[in-house]
Amino acid sequence: MLPRVVRFDLLFVRTDYSNDEAWRNALAAATAVHPSNDFERCGAALQPVESPELSGLTSAQLVGLPREDYLAELAVADAQTMRDQTVLFVDLNELNKQVGRTFRAIPSQVEPIVANFSIANMDFHEFADNADPDGVFRGFAR
Repeated sequence: MLPRVVRFDLLFVRTDYSNDEAWRNALAAATAVHPSNDFERCGAALQPVESPELSGLTSAQLVGLPREDYLAELAVADAQTMRDQTVLFVDLNELNKQVGRTFRAIPSQVEPIVANFSIANMDFHEFADNADPDGVFRGFAR
């Protein structure tokens, strides 16, 4: 079962347990304070979720997990995250009819994504639709 979210954090679910150091590095990169001209940054509000029972789960399997509370989206640290530190985002919002849709984000974009989700300023599709052809969101074109 996915736990209840504390404050306005986004759950950061670990599904790859092959390398603890890679996990620590990915978590540090995702929550780091990355310099920006957009707004004053303080690091992404992510709530790590570690449970060996989640090992190897796909985004489709994560969508089907029971939850303690309503969740609109998840951040996931999967095998690719452990290799390149991109964070996988999974849409759980049943109202938008795109449950299970995913995109990845580079570490410096995790904080603005999480911040915008937490205040319902932007929807999942706004980031997913602006991901590069490889499915990775690197920021909005300027």
